[in-house]
Amino acid sequence: MLLWLLLPRVTGAAWADIWHRLEVLAPQEIAGLFGLWIVGLYAYAFALAACLPGLTRGQAMVVNIVGSGVSNLAPFGGTAGVAVSWWLVRGWGFGTEAFALVTAVSWLLNMVAKAVLPVVSAVVLLVSGMHVAAPVREAAAAGAVVFGVLGAVVVGSLASDTVATRTASWAGAVARAAQRLVRSRRQVEWERSVQRLRVHTRGLFADHWPTMLMAMLAYNGLQALLMAGCLWVVGGPTGFAEVLAAFACGRLLTSVVVTPGGTGFAETGAAAVLVALGGDPAASVAGVLLFSVFTYVLEIPGAGVGWITYLTVRRWRRPLGTRG
Repeated sequence: MLLWLLLPRVTGAAWADIWHRLEVLAPQEIAGLFGLWIVGLYAYAFALAACLPGLTRGQAMVVNIVGSGVSNLAPFGGTAGVAVSWWLVRGWGFGTEAFALVTAVSWLLNMVAKAVLPVVSAVVLLVSGMHVAAPVREAAAAGAVVFGVLGAVVVGSLASDTVATRTASWAGAVARAAQRLVRSRRQVEWERSVQRLRVHTRGLFADHWPTMLMAMLAYNGLQALLMAGCLWVVGGPTGFAEVLAAFACGRLLTSVVVTPGGTGFAETGAAAVLVALGGDPAASVAGVLLFSVFTYVLEIPGAGVGWITYLTVRRWRRPLGTRG
């Protein structure tokens, strides 16, 4: 409903023109885009496996697609996605602490990517000499600031004992307030847990940062290439600067948790950027919607495929808690 109302109003594209762009897609074009999507998921599996030593890339693909698919089913679905992912990795023999570590590190990697992309795209647009509308500049700056502050807190916590102690204290206060809200009586030493997580995170980065860095670069590059491909097959703008700007905006807006995966906000923002940079409205919206089919819609049936894989590949099973 949000897409139906927002997209035409923000971009000026008529739905009849958008559907016309989409209905002429050739099967080989769809197959090529599907293959590119799969390769992107495989690239991300390298990062996820590096975050949890002992996890295979096949398992990483399964936990990623199942967790993402569940998260896409409802607003604030990220919590359900995390819960399902935890259930999966426990079935493979990993303990709760190991899962907390992979969750924290993968979240940090994605947060850094969302903070860096708007800055890089803004620089590329300026270097290319393109006119950047004020709303686009302001959105990029706001997103970079928000995620930059979060990133600074996390990096500072990893590097400094003082910052880590204060962050642990804040995290503990927030967690206890949340417990009181839901009337939970479980006793958890949050400050000690955060400090222990910090030590493990630093060790993990020290040992595996090259793999994490290359995997995240490859994943985001392939995702941007997928968006470019989606725009190309519908006759939309495919310039490097335009696509990068739209991709960065869309990635940033996926953090809006009031809709599943930021749906509606991400697509509208990305299409608005393309139109603001001179793209044809109908083609821009059609390309962004096609991109969303791969990065959002297909993840839901993909979760079913991942779940079936989890149930049938018995050789992945380990006694609970045997791997951290």
